Amino acid sequence: MTSTETKIGGACGVLAALAMIPAYLVGTPDEPRTPEEAAGYYDSASWFVTANGSLPMLHVLLGLVFLAVLVHVLRRAAGPSAAVYLALAGGVFFFALTAAGFAAEVAYPAAVVRFGGVVLPVLSQPLLALAVWSYHYAQLGATAMILATSLVVWRTRVLPSWVAVAGVLGVLPLLHLWLPIVAALSSLLWFAVLGVALLVAPTVPAEDRYAAPATV
Repeated sequence: MTSTETKIGGACGVLAALAMIPAYLVGTPDEPRTPEEAAGYYDSASWFVTANGSLPMLHVLLGLVFLAVLVHVLRRAAGPSAAVYLALAGGVFFFALTAAGFAAEVAYPAAVVRFGGVVLPVLSQPLLALAVWSYHYAQLGATAMILATSLVVWRTRVLPSWVAVAGVLGVLPLLHLWLPIVAALSSLLWFAVLGVALLVAPTVPAEDRYAAPATV
């Protein structure tokens, strides 16, 4: 992989984290507890669709590019090890369920924008609940991706050693059920940290591939 491709992957990681800022400014689907609060959560349907629908598409797209580059960097250093495949599986799981959560959360306001007042407000509650639980499960994938990446980096030094230390951020996503914002922000911070690491990391020479043991 060329230095240019690695830097593109790093830039995508940083931008994927930044693309989520508008969604967190809107709020969290955990907050509404009553039908009135659920309806009020979508204060401006058009803005909500943009912040939690359109912009998060960039998060998923950029994140997938970042994941592809990251896994390639890990694999060329550690070979086809279980940890590398766990990082890949965790990342795919994370982005798939995150996208599902976005779709569920934005479904009601998108219907309001398209169909106006004919949409039943009662639909907002189950859709928000579905979004919340999609995000809960998505963070399990984030944990697997973060910890597996840190393991490979620690064993191969393919990226700076502080990247392995950043693996502590992989513990916080497990608390998403109780601390959703803190857990979600920890995952985004890890994307930014790994993105910076890829931006500044030198390219691994071809003859150095698989220099470290490939087993976990």
